[in-house]
Amino acid sequence: MKKKFVPVLGILILMAGCKKMLEENPNDRLFTANFYKTASDANSAINAIYNPLRADYAARYSYQFTAMEDYASAQGAYLPYALYTMNGSTRAKTDNIFEVFYEVINFANVALKYVPPIVMDTTAKNALLGEAHFLRALAYRNLVISWGGVPLRSQPTESTTSLAGKRASVADVYSFIVSDLQFAETNLPATQALAGKPTKWSAKTMLADVYLTNGQWDLASNKADEVIVSGAYSLVPVKQAADFNLIFGPTAVTNSEDVFSLKYSRTNGSPMASYYAMPNSSYANVGFGTFFGLTTYPLLQNWDKNDLRYKFDLYTSYIDRTGKTVQNSPTQPIRFGKFEDPGFAPGNGNNFPIYRYPDALFIYAEAASQAAGGPTALALERLNMVHRRAYGYSSTSASPVDFTLATAPTAGAFRNLVLQERAYEFLCEGKRWFDLIRTGTVKQVILNAKGITIPDYFLLFPIPQQEIDNNPDLGPQDQNPGY
Repeated sequence: MKKKFVPVLGILILMAGCKKMLEENPNDRLFTANFYKTASDANSAINAIYNPLRADYAARYSYQFTAMEDYASAQGAYLPYALYTMNGSTRAKTDNIFEVFYEVINFANVALKYVPPIVMDTTAKNALLGEAHFLRALAYRNLVISWGGVPLRSQPTESTTSLAGKRASVADVYSFIVSDLQFAETNLPATQALAGKPTKWSAKTMLADVYLTNGQWDLASNKADEVIVSGAYSLVPVKQAADFNLIFGPTAVTNSEDVFSLKYSRTNGSPMASYYAMPNSSYANVGFGTFFGLTTYPLLQNWDKNDLRYKFDLYTSYIDRTGKTVQNSPTQPIRFGKFEDPGFAPGNGNNFPIYRYPDALFIYAEAASQAAGGPTALALERLNMVHRRAYGYSSTSASPVDFTLATAPTAGAFRNLVLQERAYEFLCEGKRWFDLIRTGTVKQVILNAKGITIPDYFLLFPIPQQEIDNNPDLGPQDQNPGY
């Protein structure tokens, strides 16, 4: 049985729709204010934050970006994403995930308000509070990169007045995120007993990512370096393509490069794998065939076939459930197998990685080169560590596939090389779109790959109309342009 971190608090009542909080305090009923009394209650408050994340992050938020990235297209309800248009269906999806991230924030705010008064071990308490700050920062990170500036809420929504708040600037949202993560890195432990809980290194990795996004090269490289030199992580050795299942397979609990991931099991799983598999494929218990690649996409076309990631992540034929070999359709010739789960259980057991050790290595390589005006020997070495592993070599020893300083001698060329390696390493992990956004290359890359000109408005999702209607500080003028 797969070890997992299961949220258990399903009875928290926040009463967000009430005009006035009841003042009675009956002993036979459970209320937010009088529930949190013990260390067990504190743990329950933290566990509750994971409920919406596990339900919606991998299964709804992340894989929509596969359709938008330059190596994939989509069919069915996700086709509009691949065409860079918004309709009622896609807006309903983005509205839902916006609300989910605020649900995460609200649960975190409940914990941050009601856990501090609990009498318990101070170090343990601060570690739990660090976890809440980390998860709130993750929610705000996703909101700001997908919607831009959003209302900042640091208190539970226990009344209608707490739903107020103007859209903060992007800079202010990032400042809030950094503050949360700085608390988290100070108070989270270096290791956790349960797989799936963040550590101080998880917080440092997200901090490095935030600094990278904002072009703060020295801060990004320094923070990533702290993670790397800690020795807390190492790349999982790979000798053949199937070895990547040690990282992504449905029975993998955790691994040496797991910085922070959402945990699933086949009995309490995610439908993620099903969105990549065909209906009769052995790659998942149920297949929708939603996402696929074309041989004309440059990223796939130029991918070295000796790269074990290519062999693991992509397939052009599969074994169906009767044992017959089936060739992919000529119109959908390439499919993605990173998160395959042939177990045919109620759900898919694959964990969803949000940060892996390659994140820290790539962040350091890109940021250090940008800061120095060109690649340094250490930046090159850390890029090569991931590249070597992809070909089955030891990550820590020179190999025949190593890049050299002559491969990409300028800061711009080296950054492009890092971005290419990130694309191959993080295929279907929801990162390529934001790499293209933050580097200002998304329009040109998509035009080159798909022949589609992305409209300006599509670079941000629409603020949900419900948020505008319910928030007294927002009006039609606060909607993102083009919606």
